[in-house]
Amino acid sequence: MRISCDRCRSKARIATTREITPRLRKLYCACTNVECGHTFVMHLEFGHTISPSALDLPEATREALRDCASPAQAQLILAG
Repeated sequence: MRISCDRCRSKARIATTREITPRLRKLYCACTNVECGHTFVMHLEFGHTISPSALDLPEATREALRDCASPAQAQLILAG
């Protein structure tokens, strides 16, 4: 992940992070431009799921997917 300073647009580095919740972190950042020297906090937040995790499937379904020889067979299991 690349962070930019909002003052001079130079690269910034993440010095430390702090977990607020499992879906929200505070990033404590510092600009790498010595003439700027800006330090700031950014929030990194989980937005939403695009494709659900296979870990959310029942164990029997996951076992059946592991036994599949092809992605097409896995799709048939998920569609059923």
